[in-house]
Amino acid sequence: MINIIKINGISNCYPEEIEGTNEWYCCSESKVSFCDLYEAEEMVNKGKVFPGINCHLIHFPDGKVYSPFKMQENVYIEKPIWNNGELDFLVVNFNTRLLNILKYIPEKQKLEMLTELSLSEVKDCYNLKLEIMPLTLGRSGNDGFYEIIWPEKKNIAIGDTETVLFRDGDKLYLSEWYEDPEYNENVIVRDIRTGEIIEKYEGYLCRLPNNVYWKI
Repeated sequence: MINIIKINGISNCYPEEIEGTNEWYCCSESKVSFCDLYEAEEMVNKGKVFPGINCHLIHFPDGKVYSPFKMQENVYIEKPIWNNGELDFLVVNFNTRLLNILKYIPEKQKLEMLTELSLSEVKDCYNLKLEIMPLTLGRSGNDGFYEIIWPEKKNIAIGDTETVLFRDGDKLYLSEWYEDPEYNENVIVRDIRTGEIIEKYEGYLCRLPNNVYWKI
């Protein structure tokens, strides 16, 4: 028998599973049609007001909604990442020109500031996001480099069709697509200190709970 559970506290947004956990879902709420972080930045840079984007958490299986933030104009709250039992958020405040990285503890309904950075530390917000592990703020500027902004500063040369999957200590895992003539993907592992390729193989990596990845 189908069990339909009414979720209270959110509307007009669709829950998405957070990679790495089967307990938590998130949904983004906005007063305008969805836009990404870079599009919000462009709107503000043109002198317009970005209405804001908020993020709610939904716990499975009970369907309880947690709302750590309130929607604010010119504030963009990215979807969280699951990081060893905690939910980490990137919050970009275009009013204060600050990047905040925060940890949320649902059991305590408490937000903790991990670090605060000036928005001037990044060229722009294109592909700016959090990665694991350790927790890393980086961006792929589509200019042949992956830039680590925090907790260290570093540029790593990557291929034109490579995108970062995650970081595991000194290893950076990326996905590379190519057409020959059909669409295919490779997994590339680079040394984060030198940028050199350690390993490359055809296929995909799928993130599951408890730091498990399926290699396909």
